Amino acid sequence: MAKAHNQKRRLLILARIFREETDENHGLSLAQLEALLSEYGAESERKTMYSDIEALRDAGIDIVADKQARNTTYFLASREFEQPELYLLANAVASCKFISSRKSVQLIKKISAIAGKYEGKKLIRQITVSDRVKSTNESIYYNINYINEAISAGKKISFLYFNYNEKKKKVYHNDKKPLVISPRALVWKDENYYVTGYYVKRRKHVDFRADKMEKVEILNEKSYKDPGFDIDDHCSRRFGMFGGELTRVKLRFDNSLAGVVIDRFGLKTHFVDMGSGFEIETEIDLSPTFYGWLFQFGSKAQIVGPPSVRNEFKQFAEDTLKQYGLKSGGHCGI
Repeated sequence: MAKAHNQKRRLLILARIFREETDENHGLSLAQLEALLSEYGAESERKTMYSDIEALRDAGIDIVADKQARNTTYFLASREFEQPELYLLANAVASCKFISSRKSVQLIKKISAIAGKYEGKKLIRQITVSDRVKSTNESIYYNINYINEAISAGKKISFLYFNYNEKKKKVYHNDKKPLVISPRALVWKDENYYVTGYYVKRRKHVDFRADKMEKVEILNEKSYKDPGFDIDDHCSRRFGMFGGELTRVKLRFDNSLAGVVIDRFGLKTHFVDMGSGFEIETEIDLSPTFYGWLFQFGSKAQIVGPPSVRNEFKQFAEDTLKQYGLKSGGHCGI
């Protein structure tokens, strides 16, 4: 029994050594493998080493023997993730604003460990975190876990929600009393994590920044579920996840903006050919973020209707120009 236990332990340690210490440019000889096993307190003989390596191969671990002259080394040839894939994951972690700098560094180290010692060091050197805009809310990871649990269990959650004032101090919504919602989904959009849920107080689905939530608790109350709610449709009509009044809007764009419109609204969006431009109709949650998005295209984009939205955008443009001592003169792309 003890012999079988030691053999299983030795195999697990050997697999770990191959994963952490080897790659296609860094193989280990049998003598080096024996020495490393000895450091872990797992002694091995030369004849058992061959059978151990074969056992790992039979288990699906891709160990390759590199024979050069009289010297043969062994290394792990393939992993679950390739180096470019790990680089993408690490860069995504570094770029995420909702992940704090400290946690980003921890996660990147864990990701780099998957690549092995040598490639992992390269990956860490290639990724920088210090100059990124990051959240300071360390509790976001627990928040996300609680929210996922609540969604799976069909339960409501309560939480405190805050923003920052001009003095960089937290200002809590609802007089620092807990908000209660029926969570429907976690959405990663515009470099932030949002919780979309039905908020009874407003009688509609609302989005909350996960990094601005504190003291998240799962309640023993059943969630409200709207069978007609579509999370993809909800997200597509929001700009920057800022809620507003849902309105059907007709927009006209110059042909040069076709790619921009597809990126924003998707390939299924119907284009009506207008010669030098095209029109679309879509439902949008009106907000300053939407008007800001449209404003950047100048005369190449305009609101065709309804008139109330045209007028609201015109006011938005004129108020913006006034900040620079200018008047619109009636030319705001509308």
